[in-house]
Amino acid sequence: MILETNHVNMFSLTTPGSFVYSEGTHPTIVNAWTGGYLALPEDASHYIMVYSGRAFIGHRGEMKAVEEGCYGVFPGRAELTGEGVALVVSCSGYRALAMQGGPVEDTGRLRYIDRCTNTVLLPPPVRGEPCLNFLHLGAGVTQTPHTHPTIRIGIVLKGNGACGTAHGTLPMTVGSLFVIPPETLHSFQASNESMKIIIFHPDSVDGPSHASNTMLNNTFIDGTTAQGASHLRTQER
Repeated sequence: MILETNHVNMFSLTTPGSFVYSEGTHPTIVNAWTGGYLALPEDASHYIMVYSGRAFIGHRGEMKAVEEGCYGVFPGRAELTGEGVALVVSCSGYRALAMQGGPVEDTGRLRYIDRCTNTVLLPPPVRGEPCLNFLHLGAGVTQTPHTHPTIRIGIVLKGNGACGTAHGTLPMTVGSLFVIPPETLHSFQASNESMKIIIFHPDSVDGPSHASNTMLNNTFIDGTTAQGASHLRTQER
């Protein structure tokens, strides 16, 4: 795969290929996997989104299955085998929490823009870290053109439509793999059927932090939440 900067890049996930994106906090290796054996390195966390078939992940001495429409993140060395098609995004230098989930629901749990909905599928353990999201566009929805401050990498699980860009309109079909570089203007547009999309974000602006998280905020000392008791907060060793 050859990645064009300042352009929305659209590929077919069923055509095997890979590229490295080195900008940002964690250099990212992207693989379109179409079955067979793929070794995943120790010094990264691997986000796997299965478009079709079934992937088997050898991880920490166990073999774990990821079914069609499902997803997971596996930190450290792993081996991918099976007969299927999947998007694999490896974040170098980052250690995630191992998680699996899916299949994705028909619509998102959160309200987004332009009647779209979304769900955080794999949340960041700490605010600012990578996450995986689901986006749902209803039939006939056209998003307002917008940008993101960091790269977006994703696949179309269901539905057909287009992506409007500053350089024209690109078709988006089931199995499309897209890469949107930072600050690139774009607008997803669903046709006469809804679209289900999974998107990897290399960072997050929401989520738990050392200063604000569920356990800390729901701990009370003399009737006052421990969130404000900075003198008691555990310090980094």
